[in-house]
Parts: sequence; C-alpha cells; structure tokens
Amino acid sequence: MSYSYYEVYTNTQRAFSGLGFPYGSDEDAAFIITWLEVCGLHGVNLFNLKVEELDNNFNANIDSSKINNNFDCNNKFLLAIGPGLIDYLISKLNSKNSLGLTLKNCLDPIFLIPLLYKYSKKNIYSQIIFEKKIVTQITGKNISIIKELIYTNIKKDYDLVITKKSLNEHPLDINIDVSKINKSLAAGLNPDKISWNKISNIAFRTFVPESEESRVKGAGGGDAND
Repeated sequence: MSYSYYEVYTNTQRAFSGLGFPYGSDEDAAFIITWLEVCGLHGVNLFNLKVEELDNNFNANIDSSKINNNFDCNNKFLLAIGPGLIDYLISKLNSKNSLGLTLKNCLDPIFLIPLLYKYSKKNIYSQIIFEKKIVTQITGKNISIIKELIYTNIKKDYDLVITKKSLNEHPLDINIDVSKINKSLAAGLNPDKISWNKISNIAFRTFVPESEESRVKGAGGGDAND
C-alpha cells in the first residue's frame, strides 16, 4: 500500500512519542526515518529494528565540553542525539571552513545522513569515513553511500568531516541524485508492511482511550471554564 510523505511522517512521529521521545525530538526522529524512506533506504524497517531498544530509553544529553577531536556516542542512539550533535557542529563551523571529529562507539551512522543533507542546501557538505575509506559523501548534487552502512549495528569509530569546500563527486554503492528527491514524493512511499504495522501499533499508544468523558471533550463539550 502506498502512503504520502505526510502519512509516513505523522505515523512515525506518533510512534516516537509513544516510545517516550519528547516533543521536538519526536519530530526530528520522524524526519530522519521518513527521509530515509523517501530515498529508498528502508527508514521504516530500520525504525522497526530499533523499537525494543528505544522504548522508554530516550537520552539526548550531550556534554558539549567533551566534544573536541572526538565524541563518544556512549551507546546513545543517533535518533536521539544526532539532531543536537549536528546542530552543535554546524554552529562551530561558522568560524572556519572545515571541521572534523571521530565519533567513537557509534551505532547506525545512517541516521546522520538526513541531518547532514539538510545543511547541504546551505552549501555545507560532509563525509563519513571508516578506516580511511569514505562510506558516505553528501554534496549539493549527490548523496553517495556504501550499502553496508544501512544495516550496520556494531559499535565502530567513524570520522565525520563537515566542510564549506566543494567536494569532488565520489560514487559509491548507492548514489542519490539530490534533484530527484522531491520527485520521489509524488510517487508515494511503500514501507515494509510488517514494519509499518508494528510502528502503527506503537503510534496507537498516543491516542486517548475512548470514554464518555473523552467523547464529550473531543466534541467540544464543556465551557471555557473547564
């Protein structure tokens, strides 16, 4: 069954809320998953694989004083800490042309790609490197990824480079033409059915149980003093 971007985003946002993600963080995480789904990178399935680990384990605290040449992800989920981490690094880029650091004990670097992509629209480009080999590169025109990165679930150390300098195209296993991303939205999204159903069930946690009181309030019952 095909769904719109908005339907996938809304369902995943509610599911993250049901898992204990606070307002704002649930939206950031939903954007990550939906963007990956749009680009054919199995975002909904990746989310499904993380559900049990994420359930009521939200922790997005980052000590910026410990971010220097490296940052220890310390078993925290990039779906939680990724948005704050990338925003912080971009703020530090304002005074220089490039910066880099090592992400230690990093799981699922795939979840950083949508966040880095947003900044490519502002002519800020990036690379994720493992053992001196580029495993992801994001330029203003293309996003290149090695296929093994999609389902990486082993803590590894990755080097992250963020730069204002133009990067030469570096084709890898998966190459996404940035100009075609919006066109993908018109075709609709077809997430894995089993994963979609599981996420939908978690999203139901956010719905108010039906009762006589909820029906009255939902229908606008009561007055302004209630």
